[in-house]
Amino acid sequence: VDPARFVLQDEFTCTVCLDTLTDPVTLHCGHSFCLKCLTDYWDQSQECICPQCRHIFIPRPELHRNNVLDEVIKKLKKTEISPPPAGPGDVKCDVCTGKKFRAVKSCLTCTLSFCQTHLWPHCNKDALKDHKLINPDGHLMKTLCTKDQKCLEFFCKSDEVCASTGHRVHKSVNLEKAETRKQVRRTEESESHVLWRSLHKLQVDFNLLFQTISSLAFCSLLSDSCPLTLDPSTGHRHLTFSEVNRKVTCHWKQSQCSFHPDRFDFWPQVLCGQALSGTRFYWEVEWNGLWASVGVTYKGIGRNSDGAECRLGYNNKSWSLFRFNSRYLVCHNNKETVISAARSPRIGVYLDYPSGSLSFYSISDTMIHLYTFKTTFTEPLYPGFEVGLGSSVTICYLGTSD
Repeated sequence: VDPARFVLQDEFTCTVCLDTLTDPVTLHCGHSFCLKCLTDYWDQSQECICPQCRHIFIPRPELHRNNVLDEVIKKLKKTEISPPPAGPGDVKCDVCTGKKFRAVKSCLTCTLSFCQTHLWPHCNKDALKDHKLINPDGHLMKTLCTKDQKCLEFFCKSDEVCASTGHRVHKSVNLEKAETRKQVRRTEESESHVLWRSLHKLQVDFNLLFQTISSLAFCSLLSDSCPLTLDPSTGHRHLTFSEVNRKVTCHWKQSQCSFHPDRFDFWPQVLCGQALSGTRFYWEVEWNGLWASVGVTYKGIGRNSDGAECRLGYNNKSWSLFRFNSRYLVCHNNKETVISAARSPRIGVYLDYPSGSLSFYSISDTMIHLYTFKTTFTEPLYPGFEVGLGSSVTICYLGTSD
């Protein structure tokens, strides 16, 4: 078993082919599959249905590779996670030099025990595939006949000894059957102890894996982080700005603002001054209060009415994620989609302009994908916010040089 695949087998496995995701695509329900697997699955089915949660998509959505997920998988494949070290009572790998790792299999042909890494040739090399592998055994030499050094295959009931061939006169049974009977006679107390220890190690391994995945995913996005600042000339009169135009707050009292053609007259919204296009961008915001929204828009969004043409997400020029109390929804062209997710004070936004994707993530101790819009962007995009009364939104500083 390849070490990289050992790391990826649960978190990044396609439930259709049961292999590591290749050209991953993520559906709106949050589940990911290989692009080819999902395409073939839908071509053979009467409905466009998620193979995992059975959610039905009408009409059939266009599938696009999830570039963020694909990049994380590629980085993880290059990262080799060491197998667990041998502890008290574990069988040690006979091939490891220096620090010994825990063996996962023993080979009766080689009379050696192997850890996860050094077992790989036995699973992938044709010359070694006929070797007989058993569960780790720290006393392999006892499985060889003292006369001819061949693997013991029989147990002589009369002499109560093992042999490589059956004793012709005495009654003998196959060694594997004898070993099976011996294992069945293990006490429940011993089995419970082994199970508890295995579960404990599994929990530790899972926690380390989850931390590694979250860290790599965050680092991948962080490399595309961009500095943003709010443009007060676009801000509604009920909005005030602070922290060097990184924070916007909505108040009852109107501020004294001069006329500007880009200012929103009805909706409590503001845009950033940076136009984004041509590459990938990532930013995070923190929001406080009852409700707010974060999104992007073309510069041509309306400014001077209470209609949908002026509100983020409710026209064909903008896309947004809206949060009211603990409820999320995304919106584009006046089409709302409710999202089930735990409330988080911080949201990550990833814009992949060349591939036409806009993704939102819930950021806390972990990073959770909320939703991805897929489209073709035709103009530069401006990040924007709508802020409810008494609420605020702050653009987070991510360490970029701005």
